[in-house]
Amino acid sequence: MSSSVRQTAPHEVPQGTRLVLYACLPASLGKAADHSVASTRRYVTDAGWETVETHVDRAAPFESRALCAGWHNALAAVEQGRAAGIVAPLLVMLGHLEEDRTNLAAWQARTGALITTPWAVVDAADSVVLRRAA
Repeated sequence: MSSSVRQTAPHEVPQGTRLVLYACLPASLGKAADHSVASTRRYVTDAGWETVETHVDRAAPFESRALCAGWHNALAAVEQGRAAGIVAPLLVMLGHLEEDRTNLAAWQARTGALITTPWAVVDAADSVVLRRAA
């Protein structure tokens, strides 16, 4: 089993796909960081996807996601079939610590969930990056 999370390229996500929007924003920035959630919400709409739930944690950027209630709610939404996967402003918001990334990769392998971002890496091994149009 790979210990790497696979980001699904935006063109691989069918229109109408139901996603959970998750973000972990630095608590120190307060409302100044909210633009990333609003921008991702617009991105989801423009892509023709559906945001079924939004969960935002405010925590230290390098804190484990295991301590974040919104993160657990986002995972549960996928596990319970309410969403096909998770969209986040940045992949690092899903886990900065190696343990978090390993746990996320195992969860993704177990659930088959898709994970995407507005700046999704198609294949990290080949370092191919797709960017949305400005």
